[in-house]
Amino acid sequence: MVAINLFHKPSFGNKIAGITCQVQISALLAAMLGYAARFYLTEPTLASQYRPRPVPENTSPEYFLNKAVKLIDESLTECDDAPPPICVVQALIITTHCQLTRGVHGKAWRSLGMCVRLAYELNLHLIDARSGSRMRQRDPVQWRDDEEKRRAWWAIWEMDVFASTIRRTPTALDWAHMETLLPVDDTDWSSDRPASSTFLARDPIQRWKTLEATGNHSPKAWFLVINSLMKDAQLISDPMGVSSEPDMVRSSASPKEYSNGTSPSTVKDARQQLEMLANAVKCFVLALPQHLRYNGLCLTFDPPESPRVVSMRQLHCGIYNIFVMTQLARLMIHRYHLFRQPAYSGQSGREDRPDSSSGPMYLDMDNLCIRQYFEAADNILTIVSRSSEDHIRHINPFLLSTIWLACAAQLVRKYLGPAWINPSLVKSRYDVLYLTYKRCVSFWDAKTALQENLESLEMHLERHFQVTEDEAPRTSWARESLAQRRMVYSSCVSDHSNPGQQATNRLSAFALQKLPTRGH
Repeated sequence: MVAINLFHKPSFGNKIAGITCQVQISALLAAMLGYAARFYLTEPTLASQYRPRPVPENTSPEYFLNKAVKLIDESLTECDDAPPPICVVQALIITTHCQLTRGVHGKAWRSLGMCVRLAYELNLHLIDARSGSRMRQRDPVQWRDDEEKRRAWWAIWEMDVFASTIRRTPTALDWAHMETLLPVDDTDWSSDRPASSTFLARDPIQRWKTLEATGNHSPKAWFLVINSLMKDAQLISDPMGVSSEPDMVRSSASPKEYSNGTSPSTVKDARQQLEMLANAVKCFVLALPQHLRYNGLCLTFDPPESPRVVSMRQLHCGIYNIFVMTQLARLMIHRYHLFRQPAYSGQSGREDRPDSSSGPMYLDMDNLCIRQYFEAADNILTIVSRSSEDHIRHINPFLLSTIWLACAAQLVRKYLGPAWINPSLVKSRYDVLYLTYKRCVSFWDAKTALQENLESLEMHLERHFQVTEDEAPRTSWARESLAQRRMVYSSCVSDHSNPGQQATNRLSAFALQKLPTRGH
């Protein structure tokens, strides 16, 4: 399991031997088997998708996960009012991670809530509270055990960020009350070698600086930093979070805050905050340790040669996850300019206005933010194309929705891009991303409506524009109001993660009736 690393491998046998409760041991191993059973596959061919072997029902991932859920509940019942041991929390983390991979639905959402409650009950947010933390650092064994708890905390934090981004809600964990150091490199942890780290700074500008200053080269630590910047950008650029009217103060009835506790009161504030985050992302890329940068090389995700060394698979997984999350952060930042600001031009190249009827409207690719938005989508295509065919098995499965978003961005560019864009070329890029996404869904058994929504979106756009092989007319929406068009474009690629069939129905309604709607 390379997406999250919860266990100190050299001492794992001792850990299991030290658990005296049979129910707790069974819960932990059942959760681990629930994840591992997915990798019991036939050898794939180049032309086929991964298909599970025909195995008995009692060896399927679902069987083990259901058993883990029951055993975890039983373990918590036995604990009564006493806090549960860390092994029970780890079992719940793995189970919740698997559930969220399939979709951020009710059961997974509630399971994540239990993770958050247990994390606070065990004070995982205060592992490195300033009093006594230096003394613990001197004892390698104590430091090793603390690092295991840190990994549990950050795994819950990562799931919380993912799920809240999907459902467009605030995070359950309070970032303002965390005194837990970011995880260190796996080689230091495996060797019981205490290493320097830092807290996740509340100020986004300071996060990469404080991490770089410690010399911590952990892929997970750097991933968490860029993940936090993405979440900040999502909170600012959320279509419901900023008034669509220039310089209008938002209603105080439903205030929204960033992770650092501040909230913008005007569109001007939002623009400045997003520019600040864009600069922070740029600095993050420049400060990223050299071995964690993606330089366009092929990622093979080769298995480990020895259990005692960090495998190429783990390294490539870290590079891939950091790079794709960086692109997602850029998409979140620049989508505000795409959907909330004038982003369309007529034939004359002038800025489009609601009453404009001067000619076909298309995305203004001279706008720097618009170019950077689609550049981020193309970067996702690049790393997907240059990774091994089976890389979908080894990446963070939470990135499935990011690949979906890159697909939707390609569709928007195909139908709304300027006349000089080759729609066939854009469609070929979409095909690569879409087939990769379908394979991810097949392997991870993701139960979401995103695939159906993407297919429906493409079908209705194609019908609406009546695209043929010889032409890609962009005139049919020329006389639509700017606000109406933006609402639909935002529905296509901003709310991509909202579960259910609402998106398909609403997009269908717009394609047929040209009504301003909201949805995926």
